[in-house]
Amino acid sequence: MFPSFLRRTAAKNGSYANEISSSIIINRPAERLFDLWRKPETLPILMGHFASIEILNHTDSNWRINTPIGSLIEWQARIIDEKPGEYIHWRSLEGARVPNEGRLSFQPAASEAGTAVTLTIRYNPPGGLIGKKIGQMFDMFSRDMLTKTLYRFKKLAEDERV
Repeated sequence: MFPSFLRRTAAKNGSYANEISSSIIINRPAERLFDLWRKPETLPILMGHFASIEILNHTDSNWRINTPIGSLIEWQARIIDEKPGEYIHWRSLEGARVPNEGRLSFQPAASEAGTAVTLTIRYNPPGGLIGKKIGQMFDMFSRDMLTKTLYRFKKLAEDERV
């Protein structure tokens, strides 16, 4: 059991305290990018710098993250909605210490050939003063994580031989 100041703050009505987002242009069609992201072996490769991910089935995965302060955060996530070539939306399951959800969206690039890929993560860090400080560290770490993840995805997609 966690002390009251570290108990998770549940995301009620889809409301999250923190949101981060990053985008990149990838010179591939949206449908191909969607299919690549959904391959079971892709996500552990893309997020390996940040998390250990075990794909459980077509919609569920187990995530393990070592935080900047040395603690382990683990949760299960589920894809709750997707539209091939347009978006993938997932959410942590009940009981996550840091409730979170993410969305990967694909849109035609406005000024270039290819696809604009945007990765957005929303989360609620544990509450209280300590939780706020942890959240600030997690936020900085996550911005870096999003950028690295999208660059890895771009490299994988553009180097991929189909």
